Amino acid sequence: MTEGAGYRGSTRGRFTRRGFVRGAMVGGAGLAGMALIGCRSQEKPAATPVPAKGATPAPKAAAQPSGEPAKGGISRGVFLGGNVFDSTDVHRAFGDPTSWLSNYVLNKVVRYKNPDTGEIEGDLAESWEAPDAATYTFKVRKDAKWQDTSLTKARQVDATDVKWHWERQAAGKLADGSDTPFRHSSFYKTIVKIDQPDQFTIRATLDKPNGTFLDRLAAYFSTVPNRETTVKFEVDHRTVTEDAMPASGAYTLKVWRSGEPIKFQKNANNFRKGEPNLDGWVYPMLFEDPNAHRVAFEQKQVDAFSSPDPSLTKAIIEANKGQMWEVLTGVANTVFMHLNMNEQFKDVRLVRAMNLAFNRRAMIQTFHQGLGQVSGPVTWLQEGYALTPDELTKMDGYRVGRDEELKKARDLWTAANGAALGEIQIKIPDTWLALWTDTTQVIPEMFNKGLGVTQFKSSRTTYNEEIIPNLANGKFPNWFGWTSQVSGPDPRAGLHTGNHSKGSTNFQKINNPELDSLLDKAMLTVDLKEAVDLNRKAQRLLLENGHYGNVVLYNYISRSAGWNYFKQNWKVAPATGTPGQGYNIFGGHLAPKNVWIDQNDPSFKGRPTVTL
Repeated sequence: MTEGAGYRGSTRGRFTRRGFVRGAMVGGAGLAGMALIGCRSQEKPAATPVPAKGATPAPKAAAQPSGEPAKGGISRGVFLGGNVFDSTDVHRAFGDPTSWLSNYVLNKVVRYKNPDTGEIEGDLAESWEAPDAATYTFKVRKDAKWQDTSLTKARQVDATDVKWHWERQAAGKLADGSDTPFRHSSFYKTIVKIDQPDQFTIRATLDKPNGTFLDRLAAYFSTVPNRETTVKFEVDHRTVTEDAMPASGAYTLKVWRSGEPIKFQKNANNFRKGEPNLDGWVYPMLFEDPNAHRVAFEQKQVDAFSSPDPSLTKAIIEANKGQMWEVLTGVANTVFMHLNMNEQFKDVRLVRAMNLAFNRRAMIQTFHQGLGQVSGPVTWLQEGYALTPDELTKMDGYRVGRDEELKKARDLWTAANGAALGEIQIKIPDTWLALWTDTTQVIPEMFNKGLGVTQFKSSRTTYNEEIIPNLANGKFPNWFGWTSQVSGPDPRAGLHTGNHSKGSTNFQKINNPELDSLLDKAMLTVDLKEAVDLNRKAQRLLLENGHYGNVVLYNYISRSAGWNYFKQNWKVAPATGTPGQGYNIFGGHLAPKNVWIDQNDPSFKGRPTVTL
């Protein structure tokens, strides 16, 4: 039902609480929301399939073929890797599963028309105006209604719902006046004034201009819940029940209970007429053993599948040639190298040399069977803002030819007297080593050989014990692993926070007035073209300085398979011999119009009956 593999979640069995991402900022990888480092959720927004050896991504294919999807049918698969929800309250849920689930049940004020480019369209808001980047006025549509329950009574959704949605999170208080943590409270506190001229109009005035305001309202974690029901369940918000989330969107929750199959049912009162295509979907499966998941898929008990080993998924597709589609999906947790410029790497020439010496494409080949694409300061997943692949391959650290890169790296290393650093440890988090145990040998060998030295060593570390606690004090180790996941298409807030001289996660103490000016201007504009242009100028400046030690490396790709009868939420549909492409950024809200089941397809034969 969701992107790529038909689900979003761990490819290795049951999720752990540590695997859920907390409070992700919408931004580039870099140091955006650095407190999230190490939360290797394996969440997989779909990506452009690009082999590591290629200098540029594959040309964009045409959009998904037009044609009237069939109506009816019930899909079945794995949801979020398991039924682990920390709250039924979307405002108080720090784990992503509740937010992801809510995108199929609730609506946002605005939403992404194209999640990858950041293009926005109305959701509950049928229109909006922004005369400047500090004032936003929304007209709420009049045909949206809440699910008919004893509390909601199928009433209209109106501006009062949106006002409460903003005010509750900004206040950080429950109905009884008690304080409680809200995941995105700091964002909503920037709204200093809310006017409601009439039942369907609402105006937000911000404390300062913010061109990313609409982007945050469109994010997957910004769904608007029903206020009467949310207040009723405040005390029992950790008790999972379908009664706690009445719908305004495409599906209603028929069953949402801990340890039971999650069942979604078509909402006949959805204001988007003709959506969803499906009558419902069931996500009953939780596989501790990936082999059990594979067997269920081969027996058509689930409609899609992805293995931690992409070669296994490929083998299944080949064994069922002509009956299955293939989709390549990007892993949102960016692979990253963090060099401490407060201590060992004080000379920017040293981090420039390290950026040049890191062989990104070789590591994609070594660790991911060649499934990946190099990323600049803004990852290739965020295609609307990222530097074009052609330009990136002309920049230091990204050229395909290694001779020029290594010569320049050695010259910089020598000029900055890199030998005086003595032994250099590049530490590897234990969660990374659990998957790629030989990384402690691979990384030092790459740097020693590339720079012509014997200085580099590598050892194990932990995110929660050594890296994260030492970010603010500037005593973090040099390390290689995953950084924060990419959670949205607009990287401006993340780049500003991590690289501006006054940024709250500027742990490298970067102080570049030209960079500050570009980042400030980008945050102030509501013009998308201008924002992209300013953002790309900032990226070029970061690349010229070796990312200032916040070295973004690449995003790798996971392969998934599905039976041909199951039509997914694709950006580009798969074709015979050609893998499909899904959305890089979470686009579950688009699934109701894109997902359907073709019961006339030959592969549908033998599929077990599914009922709600």
